[in-house]
Amino acid sequence: MEEKTLAELLSLLSFRLLFETAVVAGLAALLLRGLHLAIDSLALRYPRARLQLAQSYPAIRLLIWTATIIFIVLVVVSPPDSVIFAMLGTLGLAVGLAAQDGIRNLIAGVVMIFNPPFRTGDMIEFGGHYGEVVRLDLSATWLRTFNDNTVMIPNAKFLTGAVSNSNSGALDEMVVVTLDLPWPRPITEAKAVAAEAARASPYCFLKKPVAVMVSQRHEYGRFVLQLTIKAYVVDVRLERVMASDIAERTLEALEAQQTLAQMPSPGN
Repeated sequence: MEEKTLAELLSLLSFRLLFETAVVAGLAALLLRGLHLAIDSLALRYPRARLQLAQSYPAIRLLIWTATIIFIVLVVVSPPDSVIFAMLGTLGLAVGLAAQDGIRNLIAGVVMIFNPPFRTGDMIEFGGHYGEVVRLDLSATWLRTFNDNTVMIPNAKFLTGAVSNSNSGALDEMVVVTLDLPWPRPITEAKAVAAEAARASPYCFLKKPVAVMVSQRHEYGRFVLQLTIKAYVVDVRLERVMASDIAERTLEALEAQQTLAQMPSPGN
């Protein structure tokens, strides 16, 4: 029986079959490439829809490759039923023994498509890495950190670990800026200056609230007033730029305020 199945399989192989298979796979790859370029172009033209456009590509890619494989097997090759069952059994056994980790990652990738903990364009933290999800494959997820490093994480790890998602598909996200100021200092004035500095930043999303929290801690034998500024950035990619801008504006305003307070009055 096995010899008969093998003979039937070998009889199907021909130059024409290999050529047609390569053509179909090449057309699918070209279609995906064109869709990827179109999505990138639309994302540049419509920035507010950038995340939604990027998030649609992994599902489209999965559907196209699945349809391509089914078409090649059933239409191009068109083997007898006995060959199909034999191939499936052999393939399942070989894959199960040789690629257990890969299978886990593939299954996790499929699960994440239908029940996603994050999407392309989200800012996530996992395993000590924080960055933007720039690519979602069936077996791995790719992050780009603010240090311009690319981190590849196997998908199976996301099903067993905690993932922190900063924006969950939204274009804006909360940015937290922490500043330490010498104590004593007028708290009300410091909070007002920090809030105004956040609202004055061109990267601040003014449709959402700005909050300033105050705490005190003791460090190196002295008390420190800690300001925690919470504001939303208009685009997740500008997170660090906005944090730096708010810190700079706040410190400059507080320094100018202190300089004015130390200046002698005109009557002195």
